[in-house]
Amino acid sequence: MGCGRCILSSSFYVRCIYRLKMALEMRHLFSWDTEYSADSAEFCPISTYEDYLAVGTYQLADPEKALDTSNEGGEGETDSLDGAAKDVPKKRLGRLYLKQKIDEKLCLVQQIDMPAILDMKWCQHEISGTPVLAIANAVGQLLLYRLITAGEKLCLEYHCKFQIEEETLALSLDWSTGKTVSENPLISVSDSKGKITILQLTNGELVLQKRFLAHDFEAWITAFDYWDPNTVFTGGDDCKFRRFDIRAESALPVFTSRVHSAGVTSIQSNCHSEHLLASGSYDETVNLWDTRNMRSPSASTSLGGGVWRLKWHPQGKSLLLCACMYNGFHVIDTESMETVVSFNEHQSIAYGVDWWYTMKDSTHVVASASFYDHLLCLWEFKKN
Repeated sequence: MGCGRCILSSSFYVRCIYRLKMALEMRHLFSWDTEYSADSAEFCPISTYEDYLAVGTYQLADPEKALDTSNEGGEGETDSLDGAAKDVPKKRLGRLYLKQKIDEKLCLVQQIDMPAILDMKWCQHEISGTPVLAIANAVGQLLLYRLITAGEKLCLEYHCKFQIEEETLALSLDWSTGKTVSENPLISVSDSKGKITILQLTNGELVLQKRFLAHDFEAWITAFDYWDPNTVFTGGDDCKFRRFDIRAESALPVFTSRVHSAGVTSIQSNCHSEHLLASGSYDETVNLWDTRNMRSPSASTSLGGGVWRLKWHPQGKSLLLCACMYNGFHVIDTESMETVVSFNEHQSIAYGVDWWYTMKDSTHVVASASFYDHLLCLWEFKKN
């Protein structure tokens, strides 16, 4: 379908100097108007499919012009995400884009209208021979799409869904497959009522395993410990960062931290370093944790702007990619907690971000998405 609505080609260079005197070159490669507000960007992590990027959007509908999307999730003027969970009845529209990275552009392959998307993640390995994308949406559903071959091209095909609860926004999700391979993986979903839902994909269906109250207000984030899929971490608008053993019959947390002074919005386990975990918050702080001793963070830094998403480098490097809402996108070196690169070409809330899983000639490539300016960008950085 081409690379339409291109706003900016690879036209300029920005040089920044790392505080440890490492010179880096950052280059803005490509920008694209997503029309609806963009909040999620996820490169496929599976070899041979790594050039495919899923982009999720969220748009508050004009009631007089709203399309009926109530069933599209199963079949194929905006408010920000942090305000979205407080007013469920409004109709929220979404659009899923499948893009393909070709050279320095992101070309459109497919688009699917559906209820507003709040989070997406690919399973880290194929299931029954195909990549699978999970989507958390504004009508309380978890959707699964398979990346299949249709004719001479790839496309996303609806697979199955689970209705978590009516009048609830599904806010985030995570797969249990960061380190382990399973044909019946677990998926954890957090929602606007402060609850966590654990589902298992079994025989092509999502089966409920457990649902429990984790937070007093919105549960903004959920994440598996990739080294121990029985452990789930959660973060909520009650400023609590929690750890649960999902084997336990009771839903009581085995650990609660209040070190963040505002809502906890991002958590990710490091699949290359067993006990390493990162958390981010509206308090603008990124904390690193040693899961063997969680009395206090092992390291911390303030980035400015609420930290909405955190992504560890896929090849085991110490780099951590951060979407910082009102302060753009940053990459920090977690060995020093120094910022090595910043990307500030977005003019609105920085929400979605991901690494391209292929790294060539020490060049790191990133896709990022922002809200009110409905902008998707592709950029890279490398040693100068």
